[in-house]
Amino acid sequence: MTMRHVLILGAGSAGLAAARALAAHDNIRVTAVTRTGETPYTRMSIKNVAFGPLSPQHIALPRPPAEVIADTVEHVDIEARQVHLASGTRTGFDALIIATGSRPRVLADDIHGVKEAADAERLSPLHALDDALRVRARLTGFNRRARVAIYGGGVLAAETASTLRSGGHQVILIARSAVPGAAAFGTPIAERLAAAHAAKVSTHFGRRITRLATGDDGIVITLDDQTAILADILLLALGTTPAPPTPWTDGIAVDSHLRTETPRIYSAGGVAIHHHDTLGAWRIDHWEDAAAQGTHAALVALHDLGAGDDPGAYLPRSRYAAMVYGQVIAGVGLTSHPGTPPDDGDFVVRHESGGTVVGVSGIDAIATVHQWGARLHQTRR
Repeated sequence: MTMRHVLILGAGSAGLAAARALAAHDNIRVTAVTRTGETPYTRMSIKNVAFGPLSPQHIALPRPPAEVIADTVEHVDIEARQVHLASGTRTGFDALIIATGSRPRVLADDIHGVKEAADAERLSPLHALDDALRVRARLTGFNRRARVAIYGGGVLAAETASTLRSGGHQVILIARSAVPGAAAFGTPIAERLAAAHAAKVSTHFGRRITRLATGDDGIVITLDDQTAILADILLLALGTTPAPPTPWTDGIAVDSHLRTETPRIYSAGGVAIHHHDTLGAWRIDHWEDAAAQGTHAALVALHDLGAGDDPGAYLPRSRYAAMVYGQVIAGVGLTSHPGTPPDDGDFVVRHESGGTVVGVSGIDAIATVHQWGARLHQTRR
């Protein structure tokens, strides 16, 4: 059989999983492109570098089982079926899997004081390894417990608030939503979590940051109700946006098989925006689901190249768990859909689409939640 070339852009969770799924096929040549000068790492462990004992070496990912090109993707020429790299190299492919991940949402440029705060290292996202190392150095440099403001309300914000509070830091949690985390956990879980935040840290929910002022004493954060908050550092946990190569701009649309509109080009992980007949448009940016998507995209590519069976449609069944103030927030599947009120026993919420359970989340009910994984997308309430 003719040797076919599968090119993978990205070597994070989705890219590494795709490479592993392809590695056993002798008639498939696999090449993975990693960013120039970057060692891929486990992004879910970033907070353990920023606030815990882990070093960058502890969270480094193994080398993909493929030919690896350390270069930066500049452009995908769809018609020529080539990828243009920063070095000037052009690499062709028979199939392309785009797993370039995501970038953090940041404050708008029109908010006064953003650049000055970032330059003074009083403002930082918590998304990449460089962010974690910068925050770690900043907190260590204070030589005391710090006043840390966090802007966001999802999984990362909740875990960060909990971790910093347990470390003795003064935490101020600011969120644009009155019930932060509803998009990540579902409203019933988010309401319980909001109450826990209010009991443990200083909270400003339903508020937006309008101005920053950096001085020797710290950073003054002004909210839209004119409240002024003094902190040592402001961490951004506003979620992520897809980070595709050009010519894509706002993520890469994929069908139920993770195919793009161009034959034999696929996308997986945080860069992919899914379109499903019953689930609608959705996107998940967490480690386990990215790995599952990467594996699935590889299997679909093998099928389309005549080297494997059709794996069918991709349906999210991956698990996640977060420890927040001593409680385990667990989820499986697509938990961004509306959820039913919790049962009388375990605090477990079923998330439905068209009457079918597509995700389950819960508090301190990790076994019950995870048992739902195999039944998602087929069990009606």
